[in-house]
Amino acid sequence: MLEIENFSARYGQVSALQQVALRVEAGEAVCLLGSNGAGKSTLIRSVMGIGPDIGGQLRFENKDLLALRVEDRIRNGIAVVFEGRGILQSMTVHENLLMGGFCRGKQEVEHAVEEAMSTFPILKSRQNQLAGTLSGGEQQMLAIARALIARPKLIMLDEPSMGLAPIVVETVFEAIAEINKRGVAILLVEQNMHMALSVSNRFYVLNCGSIVLEGKVGDGVFVSGDGRALSEEELESAYMGEKS
Repeated sequence: MLEIENFSARYGQVSALQQVALRVEAGEAVCLLGSNGAGKSTLIRSVMGIGPDIGGQLRFENKDLLALRVEDRIRNGIAVVFEGRGILQSMTVHENLLMGGFCRGKQEVEHAVEEAMSTFPILKSRQNQLAGTLSGGEQQMLAIARALIARPKLIMLDEPSMGLAPIVVETVFEAIAEINKRGVAILLVEQNMHMALSVSNRFYVLNCGSIVLEGKVGDGVFVSGDGRALSEEELESAYMGEKS
C-alpha cells in the first residue's frame, strides 16, 4: 500500500533522513520506533507532503505521492494524527469531527461521525463541548476520531501516547488495535516501544535518520528481516541509538 524507497530529507544543509526504505501492506499495522530527533516525524510529514526538501520515491497504491497535493493524498486514503494532536480548540468536539470530512459527502460524513463516536464513546457525551476544554487523553481520542471521518485506508499516528497517563495510553492503543482489525492500515510512530509493538505486525527502528533494524512481531517474539530471532535487549539497543 505505502512504499518508501531510497528516501532522503533535509532541512537546508542538515540531513534528517538518509536512504530510508519502508513499506506498509494493506490492513497491516507497522510501528516506526526511535528516540527524539531520529527523523520519525519528518518521515510522516513527508508522506503527507508538508515536509522539508526531499528525494527518493513515495508511492501509495502505486500512485506517485510526490505528484499529489496534500488534499489529494487525503482523498486517496491517507490520514494522519500529528504529534500534539492539532485539534481546533475553539470549536466543539462535533465541529472538529466534521472538519475531518471535508472531502466526503454530507450523509457519509454524518454516518462516519456516529461511527467514530462509537469508537470513543466519551466523545458522544462531549460532542457539544469546546475541544480545548477536554483532557489530554480525550483530545487524543478526538484527533484519532477526526482522522477516521475521511474513511482512510491508512492512518499514520505520530506519538499518540505522548503526555498521557498509563491508563489512558492503554485505552488509546486498544482503539488503535480495533481500528486496524476493521482493515485500516496503521503506521505508528512511537517512543513507547512496548505499547507500539503490542499492536504491530512489523517494526522498523530509525536511528539518526536511517533504518537500522526491521522485523516481524508475533506472540511476543521479534524476528529481524533476515530471519534472526531478536532479544528484547537487542531491540532496545537499536531503539536507544546504539548501532551494531
